[in-house]
Amino acid sequence: MAEAARGPGTGPGFRGIWAGSACSNLADGIGFVALPLLAASLTSDPLAVAGLTAVHALTRVAAVLGTGLLVDRADRRRLLVLANLLRAALFAGLAALLALDGLALAALYAASALAGVLELVSDGAAVAVLPRAVPARDLDRANSRIAGTQTVLDGFAGPPLGGLLFGWAAAAPVAAAALAYLGAALGFRAAPGGRRPAPAERPGPLREIGEGLRWTARHPVVRVLVAVSAIASTAYMIPFSYLVLYAREVLGLGPAGYGLLLSCTAAGALAGAWAAPRLAARAGYRRSMAAALLTGAAAFAVVAAAGHPAVVAAALAVYFAHTLVWNVLAVSVRQRAVPAALLGRVGSVTRMAGLLGLALGSVLGGLLAGWLGMSAPFGVAAALFAGAALVVAAAGPAFARWERERAGE
Repeated sequence: MAEAARGPGTGPGFRGIWAGSACSNLADGIGFVALPLLAASLTSDPLAVAGLTAVHALTRVAAVLGTGLLVDRADRRRLLVLANLLRAALFAGLAALLALDGLALAALYAASALAGVLELVSDGAAVAVLPRAVPARDLDRANSRIAGTQTVLDGFAGPPLGGLLFGWAAAAPVAAAALAYLGAALGFRAAPGGRRPAPAERPGPLREIGEGLRWTARHPVVRVLVAVSAIASTAYMIPFSYLVLYAREVLGLGPAGYGLLLSCTAAGALAGAWAAPRLAARAGYRRSMAAALLTGAAAFAVVAAAGHPAVVAAALAVYFAHTLVWNVLAVSVRQRAVPAALLGRVGSVTRMAGLLGLALGSVLGGLLAGWLGMSAPFGVAAALFAGAALVVAAAGPAFARWERERAGE
C-alpha cells in the first residue's frame, strides 16, 4: 500500500480520518457546553437539568454493544459519513426549533440520547477503519495525532467557543456544531471504504455480539485492557464526580479558577498524546502502560495529600498525561490484536466496561466524599490505579508473547 509506505499524516485515508475526527470533536466540545445551557434555559429544576446527562449516559450503555455490531457489519466509511450527517441534521433541527421558539425539554432529551448513540457509531467506526489507512507500525503515531487534536478541540477550543456563542444567541452554538458535524462527514469521505463480506448464513445479532464477547474473554492481552478500562474508569470518576465541589470547598476556587484548573488537565493530556508513541517505541507496550497507570496513581496520591491549588493543578495535569498515554497505547494494541472483522464488537466491549466503570465511580465518589471528606477519595482512586498497574504487570508473559508475534509488522 503506497500510503502505508509514507506513514501517517501523508496519505489521504489518514488525513480524512484525522480531519473528520477533528471536526466531530470540535462539535462535541461545543455541544458539551451548549446542551446543558439550553436545558437550564428551559427549566430551573436541577433534577431535570441533570437528567439530560443521565439520559445521554444510559442510552450509550444500552446501545454500545449494538453499535459495535453495526460497525462490523456495515461499510465503515459510509457509516462514518452517515453518522455525522445525521448529527449535523439533528443539531440543525435543534437550531431551527430554537429560532422558532419551539424547543421543549423532551425534544432536548431525545436529541441528547440520539446524539450519544451516533457518537458511539462514529467513534467506533473511526477506530476500526484506521488500521486500513496506516500500517500497524504507525498506529501509535496516528492515534497520538488524533488524540492530541481531540484534546485541543474538545478540551481547549470547543467548550469556550460554545459558551461564547451561547452568550450571543442560544441557537448559535447548536448551529455551529451542526456545521462542524457536516465538516466531519466531508472529511470522513476520504477514509478507506469496503464492506466486510457477509457469510452465506449470517448468525443472529445476539450470536454475533456474543462472538465479540467470547473473543475478548479468550484473548490474554485484550481482556486485560478491558479489565483495566473498567478499573481505571471507576477510579477516574470517583473524584471527578464531585471535583467542582472539591475545587470550591477545599481549594477555594470560584468558577474562573475551576475553569483554569480544567485547562491545566487539557494541557497535560496534550503532553501525554505527544509522549505515548515515544514511550512505546522505547519501553514497549506493557512497561509503558503499567508506568502510565502508576503515574496516575501517584498524581491522585499527591492531590489527596495536597490542598494548594497550584500543586493540585500540576498533579491533575500529570494525571491527564497518563490518561492519554494509556488511551493511545490501548487503542493501538486493540487495533493490532483484534481481527478486522471483530474490531467494532471488541471495541464496544471495552467501551461498555468503561461506561459501567464511570457509572460506578460516580456513585462511589459521592458516597466516599460524604463519608471520608473531599480529599480522601483521591487516595482511594490512587489505590485503584496502582491495582490496575499490577494487573498489567501480571500479564507480562502474555504481552511478551503477543509483542513477539507482532514484531514483524
